[in-house]
Amino acid sequence: MQIVRPGQFVLFAKVLDSGTPCDMEGRTFADLSLATCVIGDGLAEAEAFAEAAVARTPSMRIDIFDHEGRAQPALVTVLHPSRAQAADTHPRVLRKRRVIAWVLIATGVPLLVFAIVERNHREIILPAFLGINMLIAAGRLLWFNLGVRETERTRQDRLREHAQPPETPRRGP
Repeated sequence: MQIVRPGQFVLFAKVLDSGTPCDMEGRTFADLSLATCVIGDGLAEAEAFAEAAVARTPSMRIDIFDHEGRAQPALVTVLHPSRAQAADTHPRVLRKRRVIAWVLIATGVPLLVFAIVERNHREIILPAFLGINMLIAAGRLLWFNLGVRETERTRQDRLREHAQPPETPRRGP
């Protein structure tokens, strides 16, 4: 990252299914220490290059970072349109996780109530176990959604910063 100047953007490509670094044609590296990236001089140029590469090779994704590199989440992640709906940040995926979480809560709470109300200790073990695990799983899904939304909000803020032209210093009258 020492060669990347402010205002430049770095593109890293990965194979979608395995997460293995690859070149811009989708070919994986025989030796991962030889993995490379592409540097673009502007965000629009970097996005156009990434979209063209992903159009040629739908099985890869390209993450675009600013001059800070991987210290922050990617500014833009480019996926083939046929794969975009499976991304963690896609609204359909977020909604699906939220619905699953609320179904788990709706079925886990009655199981716990049954376990509390029931007097026979043998009959409460399985409902209590299932109810607790359903609530824990629901909590994890909702927490994951919260993290994805927060990361997306931060990414959008950083993207807006890069879209604004830099301020020029003002001189006195």
